[in-house]
Amino acid sequence: MTARLTRSASKAAQAATKAAAASPAALKRQLPTSSAESPPSTPKRSRTAAKGKEKVPDTPYVPPTPNTQQVLEKEAHEAEEVGEREGAVLLHPKPTFDFEDARKHLTSVDARWGKVMASLQCKPFEGEQTEPFNPFRSLVSSILGQQVSWLAARSIQHKFCRLFFPHLPEKAPPPGTPGISPFPTPHQVVDLPDRTASLRSAGLSGRKVEYIVELAERFVDGRLEAKMLWSMNDDELMKTLVECRGIGVWTVHMFLIFSAKRGDVLPVGDLGIQKNLCRWYSHDPSIAPSIHPRKLAPPSPTKLGSTSAGTPKRKMGGNEYAIAALPEGDNEGEGHVLGKLTALGGAEVEQEQVIDLDKSGEGADEAEVDGGEFVFPKTSNNLTPAVLRSRLNGKKLKGNIYLSPQEMEDLTATWAPYRSVACWYLWSLADGTGDP
Repeated sequence: MTARLTRSASKAAQAATKAAAASPAALKRQLPTSSAESPPSTPKRSRTAAKGKEKVPDTPYVPPTPNTQQVLEKEAHEAEEVGEREGAVLLHPKPTFDFEDARKHLTSVDARWGKVMASLQCKPFEGEQTEPFNPFRSLVSSILGQQVSWLAARSIQHKFCRLFFPHLPEKAPPPGTPGISPFPTPHQVVDLPDRTASLRSAGLSGRKVEYIVELAERFVDGRLEAKMLWSMNDDELMKTLVECRGIGVWTVHMFLIFSAKRGDVLPVGDLGIQKNLCRWYSHDPSIAPSIHPRKLAPPSPTKLGSTSAGTPKRKMGGNEYAIAALPEGDNEGEGHVLGKLTALGGAEVEQEQVIDLDKSGEGADEAEVDGGEFVFPKTSNNLTPAVLRSRLNGKKLKGNIYLSPQEMEDLTATWAPYRSVACWYLWSLADGTGDP
C-alpha cells in the first residue's frame, strides 16, 4: 500500500513539472533572443582586408630653421660651459699622445700599416682634436644604446635630449647631418621634474633610468669629475667606472679609446677585434689590405650611399678615394662588436664603410708592401697563420671567441703603446658582412 502511494506521488510531481514547463511564461523564457537584443559582436577582419590596408608613413625629419639651429648651438655651448663649471666637462683637454708617433711606430713594426693609415683618416686621433672631454655624455650615450639597435638608440637619445631642449626637432636627424646638438648636464638630469616618468616617456627602461640617474648623482656629489677622470691612468679609470651600475669592461674600453683618447687600449672582449686580428695575421703579409672606394662612401641609415662630390678625398697610389664622413652615433651596449663601430657619442663606422681584406674582392687595388722581412709574432701557445684561418672557418675557442685575451696580448705586443690606433683601423678592416 505504501509503495503504491509513493509511485502515485512521483507521477503527480512529474505531471506538475511538465505543466509548468508548458506555461506561457516558461515558453517566453525559452524563446531565442532576437538579434536586436543580442550584444554587438566585433566583425572579423578578413586577411585580404588586412593585407590591403595601407601603412601610415612615418613623420619625416624636419630640420630646424636657421634661427632655431642658432638657438640650439647656443644652448649646446652654454651646457658645456655650465658643465665645466660644475666639473662634468673639460673643454680643452691636452692630447695624450702624438698621432704621427703612432704612425711611425706601427709602420716600423708592420709595413702594411703604412698603406692602411695613408688611405683612411683616423678621425678619433688624427688631425686637430678640439672636442671637449664630456664623460657624462659619453657614458649616458653608452647606457642608452645597450640592448637596442643603433637606430633605436639614436631615437631614444634624441628624445632624451628633447626633455631638456624642446627646440630640438621632433625626429632625430639622419646620420651625418651637420649641426651641434645640446646635451644635458648631470644637474639637469637630477633636477628634472617628475624625473622617472619623464625619462620613461623618452623610451628608457626602468633599469636604464636608474643607471643614468645614479651616474648623474655621482657627478653632482663629486664622486666623478671630468678633470679627475682625465688625469687617471687606464687602470684607475677602469676601476672607477665599473663601480657604476650599467657600465662594464667593454664600455670602459670604448670610453678609454674614443672619449679619453688613450693610445694603448686593447679591448680583449671585442669580437670584431678578435676576428680581424685573425684576418690580419692569416693574410699574405707581403700584400697590403685592399680598399674598395664604394665602401668609403658616406654612410646611410639603411644602405651604402654613392660617393658625393662634397666628400673629402685623399691620394693613395695615384688614385683618389673618398674619405667617409663619420657621423655621430650611439653605442649598442656591452658586447656590440661587428657591423658598425659606435664611439660613445663620437665616430661611427657602418659595416659597409670598411677596408676589405679579401684579395678576390671586386675593385680591389692591392699593392705589395715595401719593408723588412715580416716576422709572425711569438705567442705563448705557438699560434700559426693556419690556426688563425681555422678559427675564422669555425673552429673557435670555448665561449665562441676567436682569440683568448692572452693570445690577443701576444699578437699585438709590438703595436704597443699605440694599440688604440691599431684597433680603430682593425674595426675599419671588417669584411662588411656584419657577421662576427
